[in-house]
Formats: sequence, C-alpha cells, structure tokens
Amino acid sequence: MIAAGDAEFTEGCFKRMLAALKGAGYAFAGFGERHDGRHVLWRHDVDLSPHRALALAKIEAEEGAIATYFVNPRANFYSLSEREVVKIVSHISGLGHQIGLHFDGDAQGAGNWTAESLEAAVAEEARLLRLAVGFKIMAVSWHNPDLGNLLDFDANVIAGLHNVYCRRIRDEYTYCSDSNGYWRFKPMTEVIAEGHDRLHLLTHPEWWTPEPMSPSDRIHRAINGRAKANRRFYDELIAAAGRANVGAAPDADSVQIAASRVNSTEA
Repeated sequence: MIAAGDAEFTEGCFKRMLAALKGAGYAFAGFGERHDGRHVLWRHDVDLSPHRALALAKIEAEEGAIATYFVNPRANFYSLSEREVVKIVSHISGLGHQIGLHFDGDAQGAGNWTAESLEAAVAEEARLLRLAVGFKIMAVSWHNPDLGNLLDFDANVIAGLHNVYCRRIRDEYTYCSDSNGYWRFKPMTEVIAEGHDRLHLLTHPEWWTPEPMSPSDRIHRAINGRAKANRRFYDELIAAAGRANVGAAPDADSVQIAASRVNSTEA
C-alpha cells in the first residue's frame, strides 16, 4: 500500500529539494570544509543500491550540486568485489561527488568499541575501500550506530577521516534523515524551508525512486533488481560460451540480452 508520505520519496521531489536549496542560497559543501556562509552537507549512505545512488548523483550533477556518498565494504546487498559496483562508485566520483566510508560496526562483531579499537577498525575498512575504488576516501559515517556505542565517539577526525557524527557537526548543524523510508524528525522540505544557515541532510538512495512506492516495495525493488542482474550475468556467460543452459527458464530480458551478445560476438 502506498501512503500519502511515500509520494515525497521520488526523483521529482528530490529535484525540488535541490532547487529549493539553490534558491535559498545554500552552497553544497564537503565534510571537512569550513564555510562561513549558508551551506549544506548533503550525505548519502549507500545501504542497498549503488544503482539508485548513481541515479541521484546524476541528478545532482545536472543541478550543479555535490554530495558525499558513503559506501559500505561489508554491505549485505552489494559487493565491492563486483566490477559493476566499482564502476558505479567511480562514476559517482567522476561526477564531482566525494566518496566516504560507511563503517559497519556490527559486521566487525564489536558492539562496545574503545577509541583504540575503533581507530584501527576504521583505518582497515578505509584501506579496503581505497583498494577497491582506487582513490582517496574523505570521511566516515556509521552504519546502524544505534546497535552499539559508535555515537560516543565525536572527535572531528577518526583514522584520518572526517567524522560526520563529530560534536561540532552535531552541535552546529540542523539535521534531517530519511532513515527506514520515512522522515525521522520532520520532512526535509520543511527543514530546508526553515532557513537554517547550516544543514546536515542524510538520504539513502534506495528510497528515492522514479514513482511513489511503499518503503517495503522499494526494498523489494532493490533486492529483485540485483537478483535479476545476477541471473542475466549467468545466462549471458552461458550463451557467450556456447553452452547449454540446462533446465533454465530465464526471463525474457535475459534471453534477449544473451542472444544479442552472442550475435554481436559472431558478427
């Protein structure tokens, strides 16, 4: 079921928020930069869908906006070992956006961090992300920080990365988040309209789709899209090798794409 609020989480609404920020004179800043004037730290935590992240990154580039995209090396819903995902992250960076580390403390098996253990773990995760994408990582955000004590660590910099949950940002910026597919505090459009000089806006790309959907359907969309892509990859590989796809009943898109790949190779 689509509720009234679900209509707010569309690409059209996303564009309108960018336009509102530009119209109100906000500059788009990166984490670690200091601005005296009105500005916004726009942040995307990429939890499920790099493809949706790229779609938003393109919209922002078209509107002259920049953001920071936080990528999780331990994500359950995508993998930085996949060439397509790495290409997407590189594409986002090439559009002028920054890339950050979305640190998954729960994946490390630790719930009660010390400053020393957290510093070492963040440094290691940042190293993994740099190795995967091949360029510098600027900042770190916490994935599911309520599951442990990560919010206790409010230094400006951790393991050489700007901490988006540092005390300065938490004290000086007005925050708004779309976590779990609904506004955690108040709608972002209202927060923007209030005219605060410093905004810290968090969005998760999987919620922002071309058409209105319920949060559950958006998750289903992302998971199914990845499953279909994996199926297509397998069918294309079998077709390219000229082998029998025994017992398969692939979807029409898989058959068509696989056949076209074979035909173009033979031509």
